[in-house]
Amino acid sequence: MRGNPFRTGPTRLGLICLGWILLAGCVVGRAAARDDVFRGRQTNTGPEHYASWFGDSDGHVFYFGLSPFWQASARCQKAGGRDCALADLEQPGDHLIGRFDLEHARFLDSLVVRPLDPKARSSVWDVLVHSNGRIYYTTGWDEFGSVRRDGSDVRHYAGAGAGLNELWEGPEGEIYVTRYCGSHRGAPDESGAVAVFGPDGQHRRELPFKKEDGASICPKSVAVDPHTRDIWVNSDVIRPSGGPTGYETFRLSSTGQVLERFASPSVDFLSFDAAGRGWFAENTGGRFVVRIASPDGSVRRLDLGAHGPIDVVQDIKHFGRVTLLATWGLTVYLVRELPDGKFETAALRPPRPTHCPPSPVLGYTAVLAPRGEIYESVNCGIMVVRATDIPATKGSRLGSKPR
Repeated sequence: MRGNPFRTGPTRLGLICLGWILLAGCVVGRAAARDDVFRGRQTNTGPEHYASWFGDSDGHVFYFGLSPFWQASARCQKAGGRDCALADLEQPGDHLIGRFDLEHARFLDSLVVRPLDPKARSSVWDVLVHSNGRIYYTTGWDEFGSVRRDGSDVRHYAGAGAGLNELWEGPEGEIYVTRYCGSHRGAPDESGAVAVFGPDGQHRRELPFKKEDGASICPKSVAVDPHTRDIWVNSDVIRPSGGPTGYETFRLSSTGQVLERFASPSVDFLSFDAAGRGWFAENTGGRFVVRIASPDGSVRRLDLGAHGPIDVVQDIKHFGRVTLLATWGLTVYLVRELPDGKFETAALRPPRPTHCPPSPVLGYTAVLAPRGEIYESVNCGIMVVRATDIPATKGSRLGSKPR
């Protein structure tokens, strides 16, 4: 998972850039063909229209959060409002997880994990398909919970606290979650943390960050090295009194000690594959470079090429020999490992959707379907687009189950 504010919000550009992003739009790609764009029904019983966000896949169904974040933020910006990153909280609505059938290319009914509740004004942000078969999800300001894949046995976990954002399944099935802001215990010198939960939803430990000269460390993406159990996070660094928003990457020990910290190169997103290799999407000099660090200490760097002025890698998913990196700018980078150990790359541009709500059209998560098609969740209402089929390579085998 993974991979918004907060990863599902303004990501590394920080909250101060929200207005710029809303105006710019960040869209590249070809015109949409009707059979490549799939629109889901709006079923929220509240007043807001939802859009697709970050997701995960079990190889057969694509699950993704549904939220009005960008649409609400756009309305707030247009009205000259303040704190527009919090506009999602203005209206209550159902907490929903979108579902798309990858085998038959059709939407399934959304999972209702919390019916409309005046006390719950956030929405589903990130989702994680866990190895135990459950779907775990965060809502930022409201509950942390899970549900079976068929929508039954919804569980809300008491005592999780607010600010939970991106999810990662670590060793022994533990669930690592970034806490973007605040302190679980209410400590005034803490802001942001990595929280660790058991598969039963019990809060096992909290690894908080300390404020630095009033600046808040606000972690977003998280990934755990399966060999060393080191915890990698990237984070906004928000300074008081309108100071510039920084962005840094941290490597923590399993007990939360800072082992490494750097601001350059900027790491948009990070992940580990089934072989224990770390994938770090670096964004520097207007180019995307993916750094692949193997457990034996060897490192490879793949230059994915130049990108637009407002673009970041939003998610990384692994499917056997294939890894997909999805960007805000609706580009999906395909990296495939060949039988000889070399890598080949391709930049895929899904169709550009039209008739979208007045908000940025942003790509979020790309997944691989059983027959080789690539689908991406797109913030244009409830939408999934088909990028392209994977080009055939002699001697390669493509798995369709993530991680």
